[in-house]
Amino acid sequence: MIDTDTDASAPQARLKSRRWFSWVWVLPVLAAAVVIWLALRTWADRGPLITISFSDAEGLEAGETKLKHKDVDLGTVESVYLTPDMSRVVVRARMRRSVAPHLTADTRFWIVRPRVGIGGISGLSTLVSGAYIEMYPGNGEAQRDFVGLDDPPPLTPDTPGRSFTLHAADLGSLVGGSTISYRGVPVGEVEGFELNQATRQIEVYAFVRAPYEKLVRPESRFWNSGGVDVSIGSQGVRFRASSWQELLSGGVSFDTPDSALAGAQSNAGSAFRLYANEQDAQRDPRGTTLVYRVEFVGAAGDVGPGSAVQLLGSEVGQVTDAHLYYDDARQVLLTRVTLEIDPQRIQILHPRATPAPPSAAAEAAAMGARLAKLVAHGLRAQLATANFLTGVKVVSLDLVPDASPARITQLDGAAEFPSVSSTDVADILATAKSVLHRIDSATAGPALGHAVQELDKTLTNVDRLTKDLEPQLQPLISSLRDTAQAAESTLQSANDMLGNSAANGGDLPRLMRELTDAARSLRALADYLDRHPEAVIRGRKKGEP
Repeated sequence: MIDTDTDASAPQARLKSRRWFSWVWVLPVLAAAVVIWLALRTWADRGPLITISFSDAEGLEAGETKLKHKDVDLGTVESVYLTPDMSRVVVRARMRRSVAPHLTADTRFWIVRPRVGIGGISGLSTLVSGAYIEMYPGNGEAQRDFVGLDDPPPLTPDTPGRSFTLHAADLGSLVGGSTISYRGVPVGEVEGFELNQATRQIEVYAFVRAPYEKLVRPESRFWNSGGVDVSIGSQGVRFRASSWQELLSGGVSFDTPDSALAGAQSNAGSAFRLYANEQDAQRDPRGTTLVYRVEFVGAAGDVGPGSAVQLLGSEVGQVTDAHLYYDDARQVLLTRVTLEIDPQRIQILHPRATPAPPSAAAEAAAMGARLAKLVAHGLRAQLATANFLTGVKVVSLDLVPDASPARITQLDGAAEFPSVSSTDVADILATAKSVLHRIDSATAGPALGHAVQELDKTLTNVDRLTKDLEPQLQPLISSLRDTAQAAESTLQSANDMLGNSAANGGDLPRLMRELTDAARSLRALADYLDRHPEAVIRGRKKGEP
């Protein structure tokens, strides 16, 4: 039986609907929104994945090493691994989306780490922050695979200036980063070099910074100025040492004639020859040259390619070829020398005509006609010693008095310049030495040797006797001088005492003149014995004063 009263008094539950929003979820929702927003932003900023190949990965760490440009982060290294042949290191890096337009074929990468080089110490900040990869943007087609540089480039791509190509037969001491100077002022650097397989020439890539690139003209000359330049020429031994930077890393210098600075500038990429030294650069003709061939009987010594050609002592060209020949028809040895004369080294004064400026070929032809006239008046080629210290010989063009008639002729397609035998002092001495040697050989014998020995003994005895008498002659010479001086003083006193009356007498003036002559003779004798003490033995030689 159910108790109805109890059931009626039992409490009844009241149900309420729950709210759909609770403040408890505000914080997690906000956190999730931030995470989603950061993820979307990261995804939106996520750029391309690139690979860079390096020779080594020193200092690089996956997830830590950054890629930078001007100290601004551009990406992060995600992984580092070796190529299948284990010869290279491949770095995989994730870049920012904003960098994608700058990842082109010209983009360059290199690892920044502490380095000690010619220019000093660089990359010291990486000792604390660690190594990073520097990127320099480029232009061109988009690219995602790159080959990193082993060393930082000497110049940044955005450096204003122009690049030029220099052709050289030998690289010498040049390296990437070698200084380029204009009259001693650093104006650029060597960017790199490579060997041209076709021409076997070294192509050096030179960069001249602004505003100095305006100094490069088609007439400019470049030469290797690194190291120590020692040359032996007509002016003797020349020694030139570069700065200590150029001694270590080499250097290139260039110069432009002042007259060429008013002309057009050289465009970027223009090619120039790189000379071995400054002397070769300045001597190389700038226009059409006059070529002559000269024959010298016998050997020409050390005259060869590069030897100077002088006109009345001034250098006007150089020897380009020299060979020794045997002329079977004349049965003689001769040396054929080819000369190259630069007409621009001979200035023309008071020209007979003043037409419009001729071409270089016309100027050369006019100078050739003038030289032909000089040959008719005795201009001849001969060998000469330019410097007796070094013995260097040159081909000298000089006016020879009473020279046999001659002219410039064409022989075997070459202009033949007349020559004469050398009148050089060195050659004359050599000839005299040879003659004396022959005389000595012809007259050598027991009798001649005995005579020479006896003559040597006699001269030795005379020299000893003269030395023994010389101390005794000195008092005699002094006495003669004192006597002469006393006589002159006495005569002067007598002349003052007698005055004009002495002039009217007959014997007294004559006596005074004789005493004066005697005093003069005593003084002359004293002077002569002082100069020639050996005269006491042998007497005065005939013809001596």
